Amino acid sequence: MNRINLIILLDKLEDIIDNAPEIPLTGRVLLDSDELLELIEKIRNAVPEEVKRAEMVSTEKDRVISEGQQRAERIIAQAKEQAARMLKESEIYRQAQQEAKQILAEAHQRAQELIKGSEEYAFNVLSELHETLDKTIKVVARGQEELQKDNRNTAAAAAE
Repeated sequence: MNRINLIILLDKLEDIIDNAPEIPLTGRVLLDSDELLELIEKIRNAVPEEVKRAEMVSTEKDRVISEGQQRAERIIAQAKEQAARMLKESEIYRQAQQEAKQILAEAHQRAQELIKGSEEYAFNVLSELHETLDKTIKVVARGQEELQKDNRNTAAAAAE
C-alpha cells in the first residue's frame, strides 16, 4: 500500500466520522465500531509501508553519498596523479600546483554538493513521512476517542 492509499484510508475514516448520524441534543455521533476497527486495521497495515519507504529513501541517500564520496576520491586521486606528473616538468611546476589545488577544490565542492543534495532530499521525504504519520496518529486517536465516548454513552444509556 502506498502513501496515496494511506491518505485515502484516512480520508475514509474522516468521512465516516463526519457522516455518522448525530445523537440528538448531545453533539455526538453514532459510529459503527466494526467498520472503524476494520479501517483502523487497514491504516495500521499501511503505516509499515510508509516506514519501508522511508528506509528505502535513507538507503538511497546513503548510496548517493557513498557514490559521491567515491567519485570525489577518484577525482582527487586523478588530480594528485596529474599534479605529480606536472611536478616533474619543472618549468610549469607553479602552474601545476595551482591547477591541482583548483581540481581538488572543485572535487571537494562537487562532493559536498552531492552530499548536501542527497541529505536535503532524504530530509524532505522524511519530513513528509513525519507529517503523514502525525496525521495518521491524530485521526486514529480521534477515532478511538469517539469509540470511547460512544461506549460510555451506550453504557450510560443501558444503565438508565
